[in-house]
Amino acid sequence: MIRSLDALRVFVAVARAENMTVAAERLFVTPGAVSKRIRDLEQELGAQLFDRQHNSVRLTTKGAELYRVSQSLFDTLSSALTTFEQPTASDTPLVVSCEPTITMQWLIPRLPDFYAQHPDITLHLFAAGGPIDFQATSIDLALRRDDFEWSPDVFTYRVADEITGVVASPGLPASANARQTILHTASRPSAWTPWRSRFRQTTSIDREIEFEHFYLSLQAARAGLGYAMGSIYMVADQIEAGELVAPMGFIADGSSYWLLSPSSIDSDDRKRAFRGWLIDALGKTVQAQLANESESLRVSTQI
Repeated sequence: MIRSLDALRVFVAVARAENMTVAAERLFVTPGAVSKRIRDLEQELGAQLFDRQHNSVRLTTKGAELYRVSQSLFDTLSSALTTFEQPTASDTPLVVSCEPTITMQWLIPRLPDFYAQHPDITLHLFAAGGPIDFQATSIDLALRRDDFEWSPDVFTYRVADEITGVVASPGLPASANARQTILHTASRPSAWTPWRSRFRQTTSIDREIEFEHFYLSLQAARAGLGYAMGSIYMVADQIEAGELVAPMGFIADGSSYWLLSPSSIDSDDRKRAFRGWLIDALGKTVQAQLANESESLRVSTQI
């Protein structure tokens, strides 16, 4: 017998993502916590629910049956709960999907400012990246970088250039003769392309290490493991706090961030308010870095 709905919630998240790390990001917990919860659930049921593969998991026959029942259970529960309260349009939360690293590193620390300006709007955040199926979800807006194609039916609005730079711990040796480690992320395999030749002009590359997600490579850079590629929006607060430096400055890498919506942004006051605040806040982040590090921060549209 399953003792809690939370165990089923974790199980459903893993089944949907087919990856425990991705499920952990969506649940805002650690991959270890998700893995333990699944092991405990399998032990409790006396059945294996997933076949583990190198970078993914697949439902077993038993797991598929539990997933079917769980989906039905949560749908029924959700339907029942909606009868307790029917919110008015002004009370309805604005559901925003945003890439995980920018959610953690940039958006969440700035939510107090958003709520100070818009106390009547409640945001529900989902950390996710890549293509989004608005028809199958309750997402109202998605903040995405234009590294994939979206449906022509989606309403879009460009909000900012992506601006990247080489970042490292302030304590990392910077001698011209030092041999250094560079840190990659699997989610942006070409991030180092515009920077590699510049980096080699001053530093020798001794080793290259890849991490599965952007925030892991940035954490490794803060720990002094090597040089990582960072979006200005994701590292601005760490640079301000003295945890990271950008010795070569920043450049616009040619990509942009966009707001995606299943309906017109202009027809929804909440969406319009979030868009306006987002554009302003992203712009302030860049301006603050230019003001604080005018000598070392070089933003350009060309490499």
